[in-house]
Amino acid sequence: MIRTLCVLACLLWHVPVMALEDAPIVRMIRAYGGTNELLPPVILLGNDASADVGSSHATVEFDVSARAIPNVYARAIHCSADWRPDENGFLSDVTNRTMIVDWTLGPERSKYYRYRGKLRLPDAQLTFRFSGNWKIVLFDLATDAYLAETRVFVVEKRATMSMAFMTDFYEPRKRVSSVAYTIESTITDRTGKLLTNNLHTVTYYRNHRWTEPFTVSERTSASLNPTGIGTAVVGIVQGGKVFRVARVPAQNEYRILDLTDLARFPFTGQPVRMPLSDLRRNGMFLERSDDGAMNTRMVSAIDDEYVPVEILLDPAPGGPSEEDVFLVGSFNNWQTSRAWMMYFDEELRLYRCRQWLRRGRHNYLYATGRLSADNDEILDLSYEEFEGNTASSSNSFIAFAYYRELDYGGYDGIVAVTASNIYTSGR
Repeated sequence: MIRTLCVLACLLWHVPVMALEDAPIVRMIRAYGGTNELLPPVILLGNDASADVGSSHATVEFDVSARAIPNVYARAIHCSADWRPDENGFLSDVTNRTMIVDWTLGPERSKYYRYRGKLRLPDAQLTFRFSGNWKIVLFDLATDAYLAETRVFVVEKRATMSMAFMTDFYEPRKRVSSVAYTIESTITDRTGKLLTNNLHTVTYYRNHRWTEPFTVSERTSASLNPTGIGTAVVGIVQGGKVFRVARVPAQNEYRILDLTDLARFPFTGQPVRMPLSDLRRNGMFLERSDDGAMNTRMVSAIDDEYVPVEILLDPAPGGPSEEDVFLVGSFNNWQTSRAWMMYFDEELRLYRCRQWLRRGRHNYLYATGRLSADNDEILDLSYEEFEGNTASSSNSFIAFAYYRELDYGGYDGIVAVTASNIYTSGR
């Protein structure tokens, strides 16, 4: 009876029942380039120093709630350009896995996680023989149970790619600014051997938002993109192949939540409410963000914990949304889910969400969509209603070019990568 009451109390306050659990629970997993959490998780085969994006290795970092240091292993799974796992055993060898984890202990008072593991990939056990998209999947060694996964990109640079931005217009669903981008990537190859139909896809990602690609492809379905996105493959122009995506909402500069301020966000074990509720925006921001990254470099080891925070959003003047509202940011790897859905408090007239957030400086936005009752999928995800659009935001895009390699049964390899934003592109 006492155990049941404790579990119910913890669920009401989003407090983990870590002391009662035997199986490890992964609270957070992320990947970044080298040892710099601000860099994208792009690994260069051969460590090409001329590439403007990429590192010799990537770091996969994950926080675990468990009684003792868990026995876990990470497996690398090669995927196609649209992230479908390849079934070819040459590409996704089940033995290509690693248990070389650098473990550190969380602060003594930490209630949400106990151990932090880091993988430096590739390592002595796990290697990347092929370029392309790779899922890094964590498993429990004792049971082979799935725990969590993240994504990294492996590039074998064989071509050069440039990116150009042009401002565009589109019809937003909500009454916000209609600013959008048309982005063109031109891929050139001095030998000319890659400029064929096998060079079939370019995907665009906003930096650190690896589950929201914009896909321009001669092979995959255009339905992969959000409604209203236009794409075209122009063909060979001035010695290069051009991939164009149009009507990409410019969005806004990210909101910033700085949990490094211990005075404003002390650890009390109870949810700390934001001092002021956020307001709707439409093309306005006060300071530049961290390009979507979670920044924890200024947090000391003794304070490197998770803080229960209550996020507040004031929907005025338009009132509550007709759709579900979600909190999305660096604290949840820019992935919407039921756990991050906000609810509207009729008494306070505010949206509220209580969650555990890692101490650091976070970038985030408010999204709307519809939570599917069948599979918890978020449908018609949009950032328009509460964020608006502005071409003045400095958010970067990263583009990857995929070539259909014919070796080993065929696979989608990445042969070029580049990054830019509206300020640095050749408009």
